[in-house]
Amino acid sequence: MITQNLSHYQLLDSGLGRKLEIISGLKVNRPSPQAIWKPMLKDSEWNQVTSNVIRTKDGGGKWEHKKEPAENLSLPFTIDGKQLSFRLKFTSFGHCGVFFEQIPVWMWLYEEVKFLKQKLGRAPKVVNLFGYTGCASIVMAAAGAEVFHVDSSKGVLDWGKESQAQSKIKADAIRWVQGDAQEFIRHSFKKNFMYDGILADPPSWGHGVKKEVWDFEKHIHLLVDGMLSVINRENSFLFLSSHTHGVQPEALRNLIWDKRWKDIEASELGVRHQNDARILPAGIYAAARSYQK
Repeated sequence: MITQNLSHYQLLDSGLGRKLEIISGLKVNRPSPQAIWKPMLKDSEWNQVTSNVIRTKDGGGKWEHKKEPAENLSLPFTIDGKQLSFRLKFTSFGHCGVFFEQIPVWMWLYEEVKFLKQKLGRAPKVVNLFGYTGCASIVMAAAGAEVFHVDSSKGVLDWGKESQAQSKIKADAIRWVQGDAQEFIRHSFKKNFMYDGILADPPSWGHGVKKEVWDFEKHIHLLVDGMLSVINRENSFLFLSSHTHGVQPEALRNLIWDKRWKDIEASELGVRHQNDARILPAGIYAAARSYQK
């Protein structure tokens, strides 16, 4: 799944551990560890930026703006004629609230939810684990889903609610749950709650609300087993992505392998440069459906 040709986002260049982008009109220079090659553009192009991310000693980063961005800066996103809007904020580690390599994932999710809504004759119940600022949740809600959005950070949940309001998604379409992903799945299993789709984009490591430790390589198989236990066996989907170093697409395919799936695909996520065919790698994914389209 490759992000390309967007009106409000362009990847201009990358190299030497950095990437040069235009994000909603701002020209941004920020870190990109995958970019181990040489840049294609001249230094003068890289120096003419609106905003720059400087790495700090603690491994984080801070933004330096030549001109302060507008307080209400957003990323417009149109899908199936629907006008959505995702709030942008500049945070530590060089983030802005949107991971642009996920845009093809949003489009995939939209089509699956739309298909299932027609097939089931009701709103599909879907879960977004490690959901961050909720772009995918808003897209799925726009397609007609009842969404349970789970993240351990209250700050990103509030951020997501801002984007939901901007996108004019009705308030009851998304339930914003502050909690641990594994605990949410365990609770769902105990209560016999079943879902039509689950999306998960787990980090390499992290902590839950109650300081629960998350280690991708130690815990991912347990989480996937839990997810499979609460996904309906028919008319359902599962999407798992990862950015953990050393994990390959086929490993994710093997993780989610189950007899219920009629179709499984596994590959890479990436962003194509605006003016050449290079692709900046940005993770891997595995996607499965228990129905034929």
